[in-house]
Amino acid sequence: MQYRSGAGKVFELESAGQMLDVHVTPREASDSAGKWQVAAHDRRSAGAVVISESGATRGEALEKVSRAWVEQMTERNLTPFDWIAVTNTLQAIRAI
Repeated sequence: MQYRSGAGKVFELESAGQMLDVHVTPREASDSAGKWQVAAHDRRSAGAVVISESGATRGEALEKVSRAWVEQMTERNLTPFDWIAVTNTLQAIRAI
């Protein structure tokens, strides 16, 4: 499922019963950190773990999120996701 949230979009993905929400939002023009912000949420509750990164493109920001997610998986007890499949899915629906 996908829907608008403010200036961006939210993409709700499910894999093997695990939920992942990916928020893609354009950044302010004056922000030097990048044009796009991507945030991945591991669940749809107040206690969700969120990893957020920015990049010059949506794809670059997502790639940074996927790397950060994998690096922090053990430390933060994150659900493992197939980030190649996540990327392919988001590309297929033109989210990135």
